[in-house]
Amino acid sequence: MLTANRYVLQNIRHQSFVSLIFFFLVFIVSTSIFGTGIFTENIELGVEQSGNRVGADIIAVPSDYGDNAKDVLFKGNSCTVLFKENITDDLRKLNGVKQASPQLYLQTLALSCCASAGMQIIAIDPETDFTVSEWMGNDTVQNLGIDDIIIGSAGGLGIGDKITFYGRKLKVVGILNETGMGYDQSIFLSYETADLITSNKEYSDIFDEKTNLASTVLIIAENGYDTESLRKEISDTYLPKGVSAYTVGDIVNELSKQAGYFKTFGEVMNVIVAVIGAVALFSLITITFHQRRNRIGSLLSVGIAKKKIAEIFLREYIYLLIAGTAAGIVLVCIFMLPLHTVIKQALDIPYKFIGIDKAILLALKTVIVNTVILLISISLTFFKLIKLEPAILAEEQI
Repeated sequence: MLTANRYVLQNIRHQSFVSLIFFFLVFIVSTSIFGTGIFTENIELGVEQSGNRVGADIIAVPSDYGDNAKDVLFKGNSCTVLFKENITDDLRKLNGVKQASPQLYLQTLALSCCASAGMQIIAIDPETDFTVSEWMGNDTVQNLGIDDIIIGSAGGLGIGDKITFYGRKLKVVGILNETGMGYDQSIFLSYETADLITSNKEYSDIFDEKTNLASTVLIIAENGYDTESLRKEISDTYLPKGVSAYTVGDIVNELSKQAGYFKTFGEVMNVIVAVIGAVALFSLITITFHQRRNRIGSLLSVGIAKKKIAEIFLREYIYLLIAGTAAGIVLVCIFMLPLHTVIKQALDIPYKFIGIDKAILLALKTVIVNTVILLISISLTFFKLIKLEPAILAEEQI
């Protein structure tokens, strides 16, 4: 017995070329909407969390390496930048400074066989740190001992693993939650361990056998104190010593603008793809309807109601819609999720995965958009089918 489902599947197989084109159009629209949605929302989340959880109001960096220091903090670019002298204690004495915590960036050298190239080593002061601690959510930072390290989420190592940097075997004691920032490609160790490295004669050409070095100082302003005024005071006071200061808010605002450009571009592209897809589907369905007039007339002649015929053809399009939408979403997941870290490293902007729950919502949005496009595409054709006299359709069989 030929059921409605079997008849629909038979139509899809019989019209294989047309079905393939329909599937491909839906697939392209789905890939565009879901893919750009995942990409732009990952960027938005990365920038948003960078601003909310970096912890500092101001960062002070060596004047000649301002961009490098910002790139390490927000983008993960590996570098070694150093103040001529560590000014953390001096900054703590300024009016308006509530907390100040130094960081030292040690660019990676030759790595051991189990290391990942491009990881940035960052020394932090466990007693004063308020940035890495914010992401860890526990007291691992405060208990960081000699040769203990915390590794970023993209480090590819687990608790207890060991890795060799600068001739020292370091042990992973914590893994940082994904931040979307440069911290994800970083390794954190204590200043105590860093001093053992920087004072080593083997690396005197880099660190001049010194200790207590710093690459940046992260500053929290007193409540109610104007951060821009504090930034200007730091820059004016310490510029002769090669120090520049930036407000984190300004940096984040700049990143937010970049994220906005990505989002706008993605939305424009999606609108263009959706319009092209709707027009193409409308044309395809209209042409297919005229090609099937004889078959429709045959069905009418054996007593099948027009509403039932419309339901059969609608079911055919829905099956193809589901297949094309699912294929587009799966393709994006296959390519974007495994390459998440690679994409993050390739971008000059924070990038953090939005999570499975929000990804599902984006997939649902894709399904809704495709459904709307389909309803718009079939509306005129099905209206003609309902209004067309059966006798006229039956005449098409002659």
